[in-house]
Parts: sequence; structure tokens; C-alpha cells
Amino acid sequence: MKKVSLLSIPVREVMDKNFITVKKNQNVAEIYDLLRKKSNLYEVMDYIYVTESNRKLIGVFSIKDIFRFHAKTPIEAFMQKKVITAAARTETEKVAHIALKHGIKAVPIVENERIIGVVSSKNLIKIINQSSTKDSFHFAGIHKSHLDYESTMHVPVMKSIIHRVPWLISGLIGMLAVAAFIGIFENTLEENLIIAFFIPVIVYVCGALCTQIETLLVRDLAVMGKDLKVRSYIFKQGIISIVIALMVSALLFLTISSFWQDRGMASIISLAAFLSLTLTTITSFGVIFGIKKLGGDPALGGGPFGTVISDSLSIVVYLLVANYFL
Repeated sequence: MKKVSLLSIPVREVMDKNFITVKKNQNVAEIYDLLRKKSNLYEVMDYIYVTESNRKLIGVFSIKDIFRFHAKTPIEAFMQKKVITAAARTETEKVAHIALKHGIKAVPIVENERIIGVVSSKNLIKIINQSSTKDSFHFAGIHKSHLDYESTMHVPVMKSIIHRVPWLISGLIGMLAVAAFIGIFENTLEENLIIAFFIPVIVYVCGALCTQIETLLVRDLAVMGKDLKVRSYIFKQGIISIVIALMVSALLFLTISSFWQDRGMASIISLAAFLSLTLTTITSFGVIFGIKKLGGDPALGGGPFGTVISDSLSIVVYLLVANYFL
């Protein structure tokens, strides 16, 4: 029997319905008395929620707050009137992001201003854990149907194979095309073996940079959503990537100059590396935002698709630049 993921069910099924509510005119002593008599009945104990008639939510305070005030202090004197909530239609993953963003241990669920449940810290931790697993699966190109299961051990063998193989085959086809392209430069590579030596290096650094950019961007898109300022984000991350490209290129230049004693070849390879890394940066942003624009899941296609494009273009640019100067 498959174990359903918390990410695939409505927030109504995740929230706890046994939580503490009080009125604003009650005092600390009354809360003490309530906890002594009925604490075993409540599943959520991180916060106490203040309501009016018909459970309209008007305030909240942490349970530890009651130890800071005199027994006769009314709740209204120290409750927080601005309550961080989530609507009943909110996705469970979004509820977890709300909790992380505002640093709260539980999130009340409201409907028509009425509190109908609370997503507890226990369930928030489970949701965050499954969300992290989902992102890891998506970025590796593993099919989204896997997320209907609690773990990969519960996914049927044939379903897992069928959903994973297409990504690997598409990558294989792309790299076979690159292999054919490399054959065009057979003479250049034979006459300058050092160019061939550094193909794996270029592919690695470009792939690593691509993975870094896409991982950070997918995470920020998920966490920040519409709050992400795209132009500012691209500008900042672009500057960071260019600085990284310059550092890698400088390191290559120094290495080749020192060990091969060929400053001309060092200049060509380091220039090719810089251009490849710069193009990788542009490609990484293009792939993620392109998939998002088309309504797809950036995490699902970004990893495998972006990696194939990054690897292919890095080799193409590297060989074209080297061949041009040689």
C-alpha cells in the first residue's frame, strides 16, 4: 500500500483541530487553570489563539508568555494582534514556507476569518523534509509521480525505470551529438593535445556552475515566489558568476603557464573557459525562466536539461574559440 506524501493532500488533512483558544478578556490565571485541567486534550501547544464569537481569530501569544505576566494580567494586554495565517486553500508546502519566513512554530489555518485548524511544528517539519526530498528528485529529473510516495522504496520498480530512463536517454543523445561535433576538430586536437586534455576540465567547471545557479534559482523561486525581483536577481547573480569565471580562467592561465610553459596556449584556453562559463550563466537563467514561462516545473527539467545544454555549449564554445586562434 502506498504511503501518501503530505505534499499531495489538502492542508485540511494536515492541520490539527485540537488547539487552545481563549477570549481577550480572560487573564493569565484562567489560562493556568485551563492548562492544568485540559492540556492533555490539545495536540498543538506552541501558541494559544485569541478568538471572538464564532472562532474569529483576533490575536495570538506564545504559551511561554503566560509565565512573564502577573496572574491577573488580561490576555489583551500582551497578545499579538497581527497573526500570521494561511488560507484553507493554501498548499501544504507554501504553509511550511510561511512558517520558515516568519520564524513561527505553527501556522493557523483560517477560513472566512475563522480559525479552523493549526499546522503544528511536527507536521511542518515533515512537510519541509518532504519538500526538500521533492526538490532533490526534481532537480535530478526524477518524475513527479514519485512524490505521491513517502519514499523511493515504495515506488514500483517498473514505474521508477520508465520515468527515469527518458531523461538519461535525452542526455545521451545530446552528448552523442557533441561527440560528433568534436570529430570536426580532429586535426586541431591531434596537433594540440593540450586542448583535448582540458575538455573534461571545461565541462566540469561549467556543469558545476550551472548546477549552482539553477539550484539557488529554483530554491529562491520556490521560497520567494512573486516577491523575487528578477532583474535585480539576475544582475547580482550574473556579477557573481562573472567574477567566478574570471577567477577560474586566471587559475587555468597560471596552471598552464607554469606546467606547460606556453603562455599563448594558456591565454587561449583561459579565454575559452571564461566565455564558456559566461555562456553557461546565461543558459542557466534562460533554462529555468524559460521552463517557468511555459508553465512547467523549473526544478523538474532544470537539472537534466540544463546540464546537457551546459555541457554541450561549453564544449562547442571551447573548441570554436581554440580553433579560431590556432
